[in-house]
Formats: sequence, C-alpha cells, structure tokens
Amino acid sequence: MKVTNKIYKILPTDKAYSLEIGVGGNRQIDRTMVEKLKTSMTEVNVLPLAPIIVHKNVIIDGQHRYIAAKELGLPIYVMFHTEKMDYRMLGKLNSNQCNWRLRDFAEYWATKNGTKKTYRKYLEYIKDNQITHGMLITIYQGRSVREGNNKAFKDGKLVFSPHIQNHVEDRLYKLRKLNVAAANPALEKRTLVKQQFQSAILVALDKPNFKFHKFCKNLYHTTNTFNKLAKRVDMEEEIYRIETIK
Repeated sequence: MKVTNKIYKILPTDKAYSLEIGVGGNRQIDRTMVEKLKTSMTEVNVLPLAPIIVHKNVIIDGQHRYIAAKELGLPIYVMFHTEKMDYRMLGKLNSNQCNWRLRDFAEYWATKNGTKKTYRKYLEYIKDNQITHGMLITIYQGRSVREGNNKAFKDGKLVFSPHIQNHVEDRLYKLRKLNVAAANPALEKRTLVKQQFQSAILVALDKPNFKFHKFCKNLYHTTNTFNKLAKRVDMEEEIYRIETIK
C-alpha cells in the first residue's frame, strides 16, 4: 500500500488558509448551498471527511465547503493536487458528486476552447426564453419529452448545427408566442414555464397534422383550462380540443 496524498488541517490563522475560488472554470457560488452547509456544519462538522482539493492555491473541488467554513471561522481540511491539472476534471468531479447543476456545466464549457461557441449560444437561449435547462436540452436533441439523459451535455458534447439551430429557434419562437396568445384566461407565468405544458406543446408540434397558427387563433377566442392542469396528458387533450374548434 502506497500513500499518494495527505490531508492537511489548516487553521484560519494560517497563511495557507487563503485560497482562490471560482477560477479555471469552477462554477459560480450558490449562496443557498453555502447557508445550508453552514447550518449542517454547526450541527456536525464533516469537513475532516470531505477535504477540499487544491491545485496551486486554487480550489478545484470544495469551494462551497471552503466559504462556509471560512464564514464560520472553522479549520479546513485540504488535499493538495500536485500533478499536472486538466480542468476537464472539474466537471467530471462535480458530476460524480451530483453537485453541479446543468447551468454550472453550461457555464463551465462556455469558457473552454472547442466548446465555448456552442455553449455560449445555448446560454443565450436560456437567457432570452422562459425555458428550463432540461427542456432546452430536450429540444436540442430533437425530442419533445424530457428523458433526463444529459450525459453528453455534461461532458461538453452538446451538438449544434444549422439544422439544430433552425429547429431550436422555431420551437422557442412558438413557445414565446404563447406568452400573449390566450385571453380567457391569460396563461400564467407558472403555466408557461411548467415542464408539462412546454412538453405538451412540443408533442403537438411534432405531429404533422397539428396546425399551430389555428391553435393560437382559437386559444385567443375561447376559454382554456391550462392554468388549472398539472399533467402533460391533460394539457395535450386541451391543446387538441382548442385546435379542432371550428
């Protein structure tokens, strides 16, 4: 058995306590997560069992634990990574620990050569539309129902081509059009951003005989129950009912 890394306990008064965060593609700080960690640490301090990984004074894993410990004035436990650093390890490391959100992966790959153009465009779509990351990835993949398979996206392998761009922008345009399409009653924001509603619309759009413009026209002139519905199948039925009104 060979020792490859050691864990060091560093006190707040030690010079080595000052570390850099948010560098090299690491994700943005989530204050909600920091506060949850602080609450947890005041009850049971698990830092000795979850060391912060550092490379050349830069945190590559554990930045939220570090900030929480620092704000509480607690010692930190650090493992120094001394070998050559491949920052792609950040995404893999956090993905395996289930810490990164889809936004974190998008922002990470938006800083890297070879993927930055694709992921920056993706983030533009997120910023300009009322859509979740999961649903936008679903549209990129040419599907209408979210299946939760985001591995390629997390690995920096989001595919983007002129054909995909046309498809994505067509679907996003039609979803935006629904913001003002209904009057009796108007669609509430919580309905418009609901995954079940967006998925139901996408399912309808995938059907060759579905007439979106007719649906929008009828939606404006008739009553709808979308704000009261929760299941995708019920929303699909309401979509087809409205579309087929003479």
